Amino acid sequence: MSISRRKIYEEIADLIMKDVKEGILNPGDKLPSIAKMADQYQVSSASIREALNTLSVMDVIEVKHGQGSYIKARMPLGFEHAFEIITRKDIENLLELRRIIEVGCVELACSQAEEVDFEKMQDALDKMRTAVMNNELGEQADYEFHMAIAKSTGNQMLIDLLGNVSEKMIETMKETRRIWLYEEKKSIQKIFDDHQAIHEAIMHRDVAEARSAMLGHLEEVASVLLTRHGG
Repeated sequence: MSISRRKIYEEIADLIMKDVKEGILNPGDKLPSIAKMADQYQVSSASIREALNTLSVMDVIEVKHGQGSYIKARMPLGFEHAFEIITRKDIENLLELRRIIEVGCVELACSQAEEVDFEKMQDALDKMRTAVMNNELGEQADYEFHMAIAKSTGNQMLIDLLGNVSEKMIETMKETRRIWLYEEKKSIQKIFDDHQAIHEAIMHRDVAEARSAMLGHLEEVASVLLTRHGG
């Protein structure tokens, strides 16, 4: 089978996912070697590695070093309806709430945050950096970073508001990363860099820069998610 369209690794990943959904590949099955798959699809070994890397990050396969790649025993949440975990309206409402609350939070954080708050933000960033190095999505660390900012304001109502939508926040963060990696072909590193810029602006007590960095980040997230959900 020959693959010739633009994003070759996506095409291969799609075909593997399709085989899993149709029961051609089953949980625990070992995939052919990279060399055999490259020959099967008539593409380079690099394209096969990129496709496998994407599926690994999406939690569809497990790569066992020295042994090969295996289909996961359990598919990730939402696998049967890829990228349709929550509705478009849910996403719109959540992003609107996040813009209103989180832009305000960074403004307050610039004046209210103390050293212990900066340390908590840095801890979350360190976890995100580790996720990047380990080729993981890092959505939990992402959420912890945003909550650390909210907590630094000292306003319990703001903290509670974000806490009440924590499940949807984490799921959209995960979905953003999957789309970013799988469809947009952008690096998870870019998301880390955006968060680091927010952190640095807060540490410098630069309200305008912190507001701009947070707003820019949320607008980019909105663009990625809403484009994928028919917007």
